[in-house]
Amino acid sequence: MQSVRLRSLAGVRVLVTRSKPENETLAGKLRELGAITVELPTIEFAPPKNFEPLDRSIRMISKYDWLIFTSTHGVQFFGERMAAVGELVQKLQGVKVTAIGSATAAALEKLGKQPDYVPDEFLSEKIVSGLGNIDGKRILLPRADIAARNLPEELRRSGARVEEVVAYRTLLPKDLTFERLLLILKQGVDVVTFTSPSTVRNLADVAAKPNLGTLLKDVTVACIGPVTAEAARSLGVHVDIVASNHTVNDLVESIANEKRIV
Repeated sequence: MQSVRLRSLAGVRVLVTRSKPENETLAGKLRELGAITVELPTIEFAPPKNFEPLDRSIRMISKYDWLIFTSTHGVQFFGERMAAVGELVQKLQGVKVTAIGSATAAALEKLGKQPDYVPDEFLSEKIVSGLGNIDGKRILLPRADIAARNLPEELRRSGARVEEVVAYRTLLPKDLTFERLLLILKQGVDVVTFTSPSTVRNLADVAAKPNLGTLLKDVTVACIGPVTAEAARSLGVHVDIVASNHTVNDLVESIANEKRIV
């Protein structure tokens, strides 16, 4: 990366809304380009309240034809629960596994399983088309408690027998308040980043949904992909930047291309 690029976001204030463990990855890459980052996690993660459905699916994992992970968190919580119930990751070797996104694929590889399919695009119809003929196939989706319905519905339309199981819960951080958001915006924000629909929805809940678009009217809104952008628009938030490859690196590059000052 050339030095001129390293200064391309110098002085630009960017609000980062990822969860605390993930914030530093995005914030760090932005700071490398000279940005001033303000961190306001709008989401955090916790295990399911009831482990029984997840445990049952893990113990019967060999009955599934496909296992689809839609996030790194799904891989993390699924892997942790496998260990907790005494199941070895080697049991996944007999199941075809899809990892949506390069970060999810990397998390799966770290767990000890090479993904069989990593979609080029994160849209539901594109994901499903890459699985081939799934008519009658049994598919397990370990996901968040509030995950979108698009993917399982698309899978069922293609004839798959889909089982959804809660692998983790998404929560609103206790220290995320309207007053804190207002203070940050009053201090000045040039760009706000959203990396999942939940990051947008939770901020909208805090701001009161009709007001988030108004609060961000003078701020450049950057989303990691079309699904997140759609969630933002549905809440009345204008979207200025949508990362085409749906990764943190691409999001940072897209912001730099839009906001660079030198």
